[in-house]
Amino acid sequence: MMKDLQFANTIASLRKTNGLTQDEVANFVGVSKAAVSKWETGLSYPDILLLPKLATYFNLTIDELLGYKPQMTKENIQKLYVELSQDFATKSFDEVYSHIKNIIDEYYSCFPLLLQMAVLLLNYQPIAGELKDEVMQKIITLCQRVEEYAENPRLSFQARSIEASCQLMIQNPERVLDLLGNGVEPYIGNEIIVANAYQQLQQADKAKETLQVSMYQYILGIVSIASNYLMMNSTQLGKFDEMVERTEKVIEAFDLGHLHFNSTLIFYLTSAQGYMMQNREEKAIVMIKKYVKVAQSIEFPITLHGDEFFDLIDGWVDREFDLGSNAPRDEQSIKHSLISTIQDNPVFKPLLQKQEVRLMLTNLQHTLGCD
Repeated sequence: MMKDLQFANTIASLRKTNGLTQDEVANFVGVSKAAVSKWETGLSYPDILLLPKLATYFNLTIDELLGYKPQMTKENIQKLYVELSQDFATKSFDEVYSHIKNIIDEYYSCFPLLLQMAVLLLNYQPIAGELKDEVMQKIITLCQRVEEYAENPRLSFQARSIEASCQLMIQNPERVLDLLGNGVEPYIGNEIIVANAYQQLQQADKAKETLQVSMYQYILGIVSIASNYLMMNSTQLGKFDEMVERTEKVIEAFDLGHLHFNSTLIFYLTSAQGYMMQNREEKAIVMIKKYVKVAQSIEFPITLHGDEFFDLIDGWVDREFDLGSNAPRDEQSIKHSLISTIQDNPVFKPLLQKQEVRLMLTNLQHTLGCD
């Protein structure tokens, strides 16, 4: 616990902020000036019986006085996240949410944990019922705390991105642009320079991993961006069809249905929605059929992984992702959403009257064990 305490820095800062000398603090609590000096340099701590008096003197809680900022390891954050996501599948939202808030209060200065709690709540916010607005605001508050106080630039960057997603969901586009900027910076290709640097250092494995991970992310980015671009061109049939055709070639070339099924499912779903908006039901059914085929091929428990081509991804995932290779939601919720995404989508209501589509969904339910 001692490593979590920042008492020395706290007491020194408080004394100076309040314009007090070490003698004045010492006289108030009944110790020597030398004792106060040792507190401020971290050589010793005050007797436990003195803490309430010191806390009162500076109008703080004892935890605030001690600078108690408990931290949680990456491994424990992963374990906690999985446990909480499983709780959402078996307990009421209110009960799990209350537990999460208590954890947040206890670890309010553990910024990696706060960020993952924001991710967790964002994944389960759709089932929050009457608490949806409160949960959304909680996510934004957590992100803003990480943005403001985390010393790790990467954490701050991730927090901005998550907050931006939330702001977009609550239709606050101005804040999104404030967070992420209003333009696209030219591609520089720093990863190529980094890979060549590793090559010069005779670290060929690191060089290969750097380039492979970059390819992996850019390919997923193409499919993700294409899904959004489709809907922005839903009224331009020629461009829409060409986008579908080109993106499907990328999916097929890199076997994304197995490598990263989520981005593939989103693309097929978006394509089907676009075709329905264009009153091209047969093409929509083709996309739903592809969606179902990928969904039926998912292996549970879900993990983020590489394949025979992307054979250097797994180590990077475990090292760089706070959740490691774990899925962001529990298995039951994922299976339910795979079905409800089609079944409960108003756009697909006309298709649900067709026996072919109903049979596909029935087969999917059976495959997923959701009969």
